[in-house]
Amino acid sequence: MQKDIDSLRSEFEQFVVEKCSTEEGCETDVEEEIPEDELPYFTEELSQKLLSPAVAGANLSRVDLKRISDVLGDSVAVKDRKKMLKAILRHKQTKEELKAIFDEVEKHLNGRVLIYREIVSNYPNSKTVFESYIAKIERMKTVFGRIIDDFEDISPDSKPIHFDDI
Repeated sequence: MQKDIDSLRSEFEQFVVEKCSTEEGCETDVEEEIPEDELPYFTEELSQKLLSPAVAGANLSRVDLKRISDVLGDSVAVKDRKKMLKAILRHKQTKEELKAIFDEVEKHLNGRVLIYREIVSNYPNSKTVFESYIAKIERMKTVFGRIIDDFEDISPDSKPIHFDDI
């Protein structure tokens, strides 16, 4: 038995030397930082509000963000929630694309509202806590509407803005 383990260990070490060793060392998954110019201007503020349960009224988990991205056809990797949100928002240039994201997020938030209401109906003493969460979720949904209303469509073939001309 010990001989088999030693043999397996030596095979693995040989594999590492042959396949993974380079002058720089083994390559690992390097985090790709998303350039700020590829993100909408409100990304940082949105991530602070949406990913904070104290502000948004619900916690969007990494699994929730993964499901949202899969529905949108983006399929982001599961990692830090803030990076996942940035990856979802990356390259969104039209109101329709942005609305699709917010509609999916609202579906997840509405699911939380249904859970909160069921808890309140089964445990009436918890009403004050969960009613405040529901109110926060409703406020967050109005923020989505304001962002969409204020969002300017960016055409890929549009000319750059020259502030000297204004």
